[in-house]
Amino acid sequence: MPVVLSACSTLNITNTKKEDKLNMCGINGIVSTNRTDYHSTHWYRSKLERMNNQIIHRGPDSGGIYTEQNVGFGFRRLSIIDLSDHANQPMVNTDRNVVLIFNGEIYNYIEIRQSLEKKGHVFKTTSDTEVIITSYLEYGEECVHQFNGMWAFALYDFINHKLFCSRDRLGVKPFYYIENQGHLFFSSELKALHSVLKLNEANLAKTYEYLAYGYRVNDGETFLKGVNELQPGSNLILDQSGLHTHKYWTLKPDLFDHQGSFDYHTTYTSLFEDAVRLRYRSDVPVALLLSGGLDSSAIGKVTDNLIQNGRLGQSEVQAYIASFPGYQHDETAIAREFVKTCKGIKLHEMHIETGKVTQSLAKTIYGLDHPVFSFSTIAHNNIMTACKERGIKVILNGQGSDEAFAGYDRYNAGAYLINQLQKSPHRFIEEFRALNKKNGWSCQYLALQILKSISSQTRTAFYRAKFQEKSIRHLNPEFVKRNYHHYKPTYKFSPGQDNFSNYLLYSINQQGLNHILHYEDVSSMNQSIEVRSPFMDYRLMEFAFSIPPELKMKEGVTKLIQRETIGKMLPDIITSNRNKVGFKTPFNKYLQEDPEFKKMTNDLINSNSFRQKNIWNSDSLFREFKKEKVNENFPFWRIINLEIWSQVYSISNL
Repeated sequence: MPVVLSACSTLNITNTKKEDKLNMCGINGIVSTNRTDYHSTHWYRSKLERMNNQIIHRGPDSGGIYTEQNVGFGFRRLSIIDLSDHANQPMVNTDRNVVLIFNGEIYNYIEIRQSLEKKGHVFKTTSDTEVIITSYLEYGEECVHQFNGMWAFALYDFINHKLFCSRDRLGVKPFYYIENQGHLFFSSELKALHSVLKLNEANLAKTYEYLAYGYRVNDGETFLKGVNELQPGSNLILDQSGLHTHKYWTLKPDLFDHQGSFDYHTTYTSLFEDAVRLRYRSDVPVALLLSGGLDSSAIGKVTDNLIQNGRLGQSEVQAYIASFPGYQHDETAIAREFVKTCKGIKLHEMHIETGKVTQSLAKTIYGLDHPVFSFSTIAHNNIMTACKERGIKVILNGQGSDEAFAGYDRYNAGAYLINQLQKSPHRFIEEFRALNKKNGWSCQYLALQILKSISSQTRTAFYRAKFQEKSIRHLNPEFVKRNYHHYKPTYKFSPGQDNFSNYLLYSINQQGLNHILHYEDVSSMNQSIEVRSPFMDYRLMEFAFSIPPELKMKEGVTKLIQRETIGKMLPDIITSNRNKVGFKTPFNKYLQEDPEFKKMTNDLINSNSFRQKNIWNSDSLFREFKKEKVNENFPFWRIINLEIWSQVYSISNL
């Protein structure tokens, strides 16, 4: 049945708009779990206004509230596609039987729209938001299989009295929810839920996993007790049968459809180029976040090729690199050499003063929602601040490649070597020597990684915390005992299986990628910036787990297929670099040498809040912080972060 969209100008919808397009989007919602028992319009509206104010940074271009019977939707908009007021949200169709709030981007919305128009549907806007509504009316809950993008949305269907919510396949965009007071509350950020429900108790199991292991495990739980996170690739339904969720997509081997004659290298190149091209779809300029690494440089080279071939809407792309002068891992010089090979990319260097972070650390940690893995997240937040100062609204980065194509040999080496040993002792010896001689990993380290790959992941994480980081001794033994078994890794060594691929899948589906996507989303959204990641295109991810492992790693060379395709267009200094260190900042240097940081830390560990916590031994932690010779492996940052987080969120049960 053809659908025409309404302009959202009805009595129960309020839209507010700023004239300045300064600052992606955020969603909030309250839906009664009992349709015969719900509050007044004023009750919904007052709570949604408070929730919207908590996430105004996600979308200061406009805001809206919708209330109707047992449904209240709130929205903050960052205008990226279709800048007109017609594309504002909450969005309602003409028949007023569907209302939608949506955070994210559907990159293939043009192709979906064209398909829907052939079926007789009429569109009023050029937005991807309207494409979601119309897709739902055409395909129902199966509409999500049409989408290539990142999203978290909530749609209420008044005909079927059904709330339909969805999160993108890989969980790029967040969706948090809790049942409370006879209602389902949900939001893009924890702080919005915290502001209206007084959620002052921490999830102790998640707190333990963070302090002991540094993990933010993707298991549907959050750091706030009772608050859930909709899993990646999942839908949430609230209807007459109650509240339930189900997975519509899970990354696993052989999802990619190999049609006809197949060339891995040609297919990879084609998929990657298309993923980059789609992510430049925007009605505002799109920038590029560069480093001197393989991933962002590959995006840069494809971007330049698209410009030169007239296949990109922009004639020039502004690229930005975070510069840390004097730091050994600074890659600015490499990026300069790379950009010299590109006609359509202009490089801008941003000097990041991470040492000044103490001035606003509490505010930053509150903004990040959860405790975060490392101090590098704070540096990333500063990079996003610098991008905002330069007027950037959308920026591309290289996230996802390392996890899918085995970029981190230091973590993957054990499972990789086990694979080789299962094939033949000769292959094992060759690969072991390559990782040792060419990549610089000691024999002892590689042996430990092999042992780790065949052991219980829970046990090895515990041993690392106990013997390497030496943090377990400072935690309350009862706290450790009660929560030790909560962490249930999905990776388990299986003789004869492809343990290398299984380990990579584990890092994507459960343990590693999740915390990176979280901090990248929230730190960029804090500065009203949308981050797009071509490597997170689900087609590339499916492809990555359909190819032979040897195309990812061989003779110590990681991300082999990338180096043998796009890598051939890059300077040798980038393609031949085996040193994958990730994004690092000199945290221990700040802890020991920066006067302001030292004072802040000292005040923190002397505070009543720190001293009164039952989850740790504050005296022994105090002595650890005061040691003249610092244990470089000790998780000082996690202790600091958890303490500040507990204060700014008024956590009462630690």
